[in-house]
Amino acid sequence: MGKGADAPRVDAETTELLDSVIGIDMHSHAAGVNGRPQPTYDLAARLRTGGMTAICLCHSSDVPVLRREPDGTVLTVRNPKPGELWAYTQSRLRWVDSMVQAQGMRRALKRGDLEALHVERAPAIVQAIEGSQFLEGRLERIEELHARGLRHLQLVHFYTSDMGDNQTEPAEQGGLTALGRQTIQECNRLGIVVDVAHATQRFVEAAAKVSKTPLLLSHTAIALREDRMRPYTRLITSVHAKLVAQTGGVVGIWGAPLRYKSIDDWVDDIARAAHTIGVDHVGLGTDNSGFGALPAVWDDYSTFPLVVQSMRHRGFSAQEIRKIAGGNYVRLFDQSMRA
Repeated sequence: MGKGADAPRVDAETTELLDSVIGIDMHSHAAGVNGRPQPTYDLAARLRTGGMTAICLCHSSDVPVLRREPDGTVLTVRNPKPGELWAYTQSRLRWVDSMVQAQGMRRALKRGDLEALHVERAPAIVQAIEGSQFLEGRLERIEELHARGLRHLQLVHFYTSDMGDNQTEPAEQGGLTALGRQTIQECNRLGIVVDVAHATQRFVEAAAKVSKTPLLLSHTAIALREDRMRPYTRLITSVHAKLVAQTGGVVGIWGAPLRYKSIDDWVDDIARAAHTIGVDHVGLGTDNSGFGALPAVWDDYSTFPLVVQSMRHRGFSAQEIRKIAGGNYVRLFDQSMRA
């Protein structure tokens, strides 16, 4: 991958199409947001070079109690101290504030912002958080974070959550808990995207009945062989994906390096997902920097034109590319914002 200095060369048709594509990565830990003391590169420059509009930039709120094994497995190693995850979240939000200011970035905060930022060619973020354990049952913290720019909240991650069951731990809470339902309702009230990534299918079934806005499942992939899915996998079934789509929602296909060997491989899986649940319900959710030492199969936003070109070569129409590359998230974001 390049380092974000120069846009890659692509064919004339791709160059012409790029101007009308609102490029959005629906789930990213780019530039060291998950724990580095300083940004590891100029994120704004990479977005600007690649012609992307925004990324949903998130830290994982349970990082202090997790450990990644050499094989990539993520384990919970202890329970957090009271207030620890809330303090960690505060520190990472200050980190993002500093980077946004230093790099001249913008935030999408209300309906219509993503469209306007695209027109202005202003590199931007949607402020997101992965995992809601930092709430410690205090729903008023959601409003506090909304005032600080939070517009996208993923309810569960790896650490066992009081929101409900996640895919990588034993399902012992019956799916979505009462607190989880209240959190979704608060997100709906304030205008925050509801992200059900890492949640079990039963959790998603309940969330679909509660949320008044479309659900997002920001980063996953649909299993190739649903009859051979291993326990505690982060993959989902076609039924699981269709539950999200039936809310008007979007499923992001991630850039898992052990699953794909190239951008073209990844785009092939995006095409398979679009065939399964419809082109209106698929997006890009790379999980950039979320695979430990291994980079996502696409992790340099300055090469976004190569993604668009690969989608063209795969047979997607211009309209389909505009939807998958960001338009579907724009629609979901606008529907999720408070009027």
